[in-house]
Amino acid sequence: MPLSGNNRQAGKGPAREAPRCVTRRRLIALSVLAAGSAKAQQRPKISKASKKLAGYIEKDDASAQNCSQCHFYLAPFDCIIVEGPVSPWGYCNYYAD
Repeated sequence: MPLSGNNRQAGKGPAREAPRCVTRRRLIALSVLAAGSAKAQQRPKISKASKKLAGYIEKDDASAQNCSQCHFYLAPFDCIIVEGPVSPWGYCNYYAD
């Protein structure tokens, strides 16, 4: 009887399933995924400075250094490091351009 391309006799023996093994690549991918999800759950809480501590001054007019020009300003009325609503024309000691 002739052999088929996979060196088995035609019609004999059960079809074999690929073994479900963990390869090195798969193991590394799973460990990176697990480490990333564990790290995401351990985020430190970011506390904002009070307006008094930051030396926040609310102004009515635009100037060269104001919250809307600051790196930490989040439009329309928020700041990454100072708590509470801030005016786009305000200013504090943490100003960064």
